[in-house]
Amino acid sequence: SSGINAELIVESKLPNIEAVWIKLLDSKINICSFYRSANFCTVDNFIDYINFCMHKFKNKKVIWIGDINIDQNNINSSQYKKLDMALKSYNMVQTIQGITRIAKRGDKFTQSTIDVIFTNCYSEFVKSVV
Repeated sequence: SSGINAELIVESKLPNIEAVWIKLLDSKINICSFYRSANFCTVDNFIDYINFCMHKFKNKKVIWIGDINIDQNNINSSQYKKLDMALKSYNMVQTIQGITRIAKRGDKFTQSTIDVIFTNCYSEFVKSVV
């Protein structure tokens, strides 16, 4: 059969961070699927988790896919700046450029990019969409 050759690495045991890691065995890429609650996980705690994981996967190919709840279009926010600095320190880029969430607040609609894919192996991507 032609399936994906992968293994479960670890599920996050940290409070307030939902994450599952798998390793694609053929390409040796480590993938994290995550959710960061804006209400229960501070940006600093999530960046600590990024630091912990990237140290563990030092010199390995890594892809993070999930809901970061930090608008990637609001480049002046302190949350965006902290996350951006952390990503750059590991040579990671955020690959999703379009709007991923439209919400109605009262009579107005808001648009944001809170669903992300960031990686340190972008040159190997063919396409990146949410």
